[in-house]
Order: sequence, then C-alpha cells, then structure tokens
Amino acid sequence: MEGSIDRVTAVLDGHMPDRAPMFDLLRNDAVIEHFAGRSLTFENAEEVAYAAYAPAIDATRPSVRMPGRETSNTLEDGRVQKHHRWTSWTQHKEYRDAEAYAVAKRAEMAACDPSAWDESRHTLLEDSLRKIDNERRKLGEVFFMPGIPGPALMEIFGEVGLEAFSYFLADCPEIIVALLEWNTVVAVTLAQHYPKNHGIAAGFLGDDIAFNSGPFLNPIWLREHYFPRLGRTIAAWHAKGIRVLFHSDGNLNPILDDLVEAGIDGLNPIEVLAGMDIADIHQRYPRLFLAGGIDVSQLLPLGSPQDVRDAVKQAIDAAEGRIMIGSSTELNNDVPLENFLALREAVLENTY
Repeated sequence: MEGSIDRVTAVLDGHMPDRAPMFDLLRNDAVIEHFAGRSLTFENAEEVAYAAYAPAIDATRPSVRMPGRETSNTLEDGRVQKHHRWTSWTQHKEYRDAEAYAVAKRAEMAACDPSAWDESRHTLLEDSLRKIDNERRKLGEVFFMPGIPGPALMEIFGEVGLEAFSYFLADCPEIIVALLEWNTVVAVTLAQHYPKNHGIAAGFLGDDIAFNSGPFLNPIWLREHYFPRLGRTIAAWHAKGIRVLFHSDGNLNPILDDLVEAGIDGLNPIEVLAGMDIADIHQRYPRLFLAGGIDVSQLLPLGSPQDVRDAVKQAIDAAEGRIMIGSSTELNNDVPLENFLALREAVLENTY
C-alpha cells in the first residue's frame, strides 16, 4: 500500500502515522489470491505470494512462506519431518537420559567457539544480508523486518520437546544455562560484525516463553538466566542501530517489566485471549510499539466481519498510535477472506 515504509518508520520512531500500519504473515490461500488477482498454484507460488503482500499489508516479518505439497521424509539422524501446505513439523530429538543429553551438548559446544569469527561466518553473514535485500526487493513497498538471534531458549526446548526439556532442566541445569550462554555469545558476535550499511531499521527476535496461563518457566529462573542474556543481545543490536521487536506467544504479563528492562522496543503478537491487554500494555509502557493484537484463534476464523471491525477499532484507540495491527501470530487458512477484508477496511477507515 502507498506509504507503507514511511508509515511503519513513523511508528518505530515514536511519531504518529497517518493510520495504524498493518503487520502480518500471509499464509491464507483466499487472501493471497484476492490481492494477487490470480490463482495460487505450486508452480506460480513465489510470484503470486509475493504479489499479494504490497496491496494487502504494510509490514511483515520472516518468513514469507510458499505453500508446499504434503510430504514426509526422514532426516539423517532418523527423525521424521512432515510438510503440510503452510506448515512443517519435525520429530523431537531423543536422548537416552539426561547424562546422554549433557554429553552430547558439551561436545557440540566444545566443537565450535561461539565468539570466533572467520571467513565462513563472514560469508554466512554476507549471504544473509543478500537474502534480506532480495526479500525487500520482492516485497516492494512493504516494510520487511528480518529475523535476528537472541538467547534462543525456544531452540533449546524445541529440539527435544517441553517434557524432555523439563527433565533435563531438573537433572542437568548447568547444561541448559551453558546452551543459553553459547547462543547469546553467537548472537552478540554476529551483531558486532554487521556492517555499517546493513540498512535494517528493526529486527524480529522470536523466542516463545509462555503458555496462555503465563511463563512456562519460573520468573525467578528467567530473571537469573534468561533476561540478562536477552538484554546483552538486545544491547548488541541496538549498538548497530537496530530496534528489536520481541515475539512470544502466551501470557507475558508476569514478566513484562523484565522484557522492557531487557531493552525490547516492540512486542508481538499480543495474544488477547491469553490475557494480554493492549490498553494496559500501552499505559504501562508507552514507548513500546505493539504488533498484532487481533485474535486469530477465535475472532478472525469464527467471528463476524463486524466483530472484527469492532476489535480493530478498539485496538487502534487503545494504543494511541503505537500499534501495527495484525493477527495474533499469522493469517492462516482458517480465516475467511471477508474477515481479513473487514480487518483491513477498519484499519484504513480509522485514520489518526
């Protein structure tokens, strides 16, 4: 849409835009086909998917995904990986016990110095920056927020699943902390080697740390081990002039102070059905920019277009110019086209 990049930049800079920008991931066949003006097939997927973004929304984050065929394959380590149209699933890695996990992780960390910088890592950085530039080119007048790494707690528990992770945290807690530190050093080292002309105004740091009922780890543990490391990575990105949009699903209310103290600039996706309240967050932390806020679990797939319009108007009013409106994660195939159009129309109608 016309003026999208300037509109998003205004929000990032703390200025009042002409209207709330729209921020989302498009993983919805009907929406993509509507805004691209043609059918979406496996053969034309990349062309059609990217063509839908600029007319539909103002901003997005990684990754712009293409629809895939239903497949299942076995990885080299024996795990099964399944691909569905818009999603993929990988079987958790299994270890005999906590001791086996600890031995394996010590070996992995010892094999590579996380603070080292060599030609191969420099090449990977250059490749990453080229991909970001290519993504911007394909998206056109859409503000693209690339992914940036942090302590990557989600990566640690995601490998083995939350149940096994919980046992490992109890039986060998020093390994979990060492992995967080290793990931943090990798992230900080990468940030330190970003060139001056990287051209990234804001990055997307995703690390799910909460259920709908609240943080899935004790806030005391998070304050001792996670938030200081999150703060170090955010400081490294800030040193390069990159603002940080932090993403975690769930109810973050008990640890919002900690996230803000760690230095986050923005928060996503604001799961309202998990107890996240846009007005409350904005009043407590007026400098934060918010992204999301429109429930995609119930409202967008099941509500009426008027219900959606009402929720959008309420979110815009509550945030007083500090929000990019979008679904509370991604626009999936369960959302009817008419409800996304209602969301979009409500945003365009409610100018500041």
